[in-house]
Amino acid sequence: MLSLFYRTMFVLCFCFTAGLSTAYAGTHVHFAAFFNDGKNANFTFPATVVGDDVEGPLASQGAEMMLFAHSVFIHDGDVLNLQNDTLREIDGGFKDFGLNCQVTMHTTGDWKVSGMCETFITGNGKNQQVIMPTALPKELIWYKVFEDKEQGLAGYMMKEEGKDFSK
Repeated sequence: MLSLFYRTMFVLCFCFTAGLSTAYAGTHVHFAAFFNDGKNANFTFPATVVGDDVEGPLASQGAEMMLFAHSVFIHDGDVLNLQNDTLREIDGGFKDFGLNCQVTMHTTGDWKVSGMCETFITGNGKNQQVIMPTALPKELIWYKVFEDKEQGLAGYMMKEEGKDFSK
């Protein structure tokens, strides 16, 4: 009788832990932010980058990645909070280097994103960047969703279908 109890508990525990690591199919979005590293004076951020690698093509032109984020199982109306902020001590005080974005996902019908980003580069103050409704019509294409020309920052988003290990 006792061994039946242990076998039952083992089966229940196995089912529970197997359920935790189940892969779920759905749409994922990726966000990447870059800044101009200053090595190429003629560098401009392109409107799109084709393929799943956005870092390589932009780095070869003079951009450095500041932030990469991956969000899974996106629903209409989800708001992504994307932030990367480095506090740097300069002249006895702290200054920010980074960005803080809130991006709303619109997945009903054609996929679109909209929102707001606050960008801040040490010594240059803070700027607000509105993310106007930007379509993400195709998978595996990075679409520029904002650019702060004054501070040399740009943000890109891409969507893709697939499996992920998250609920």
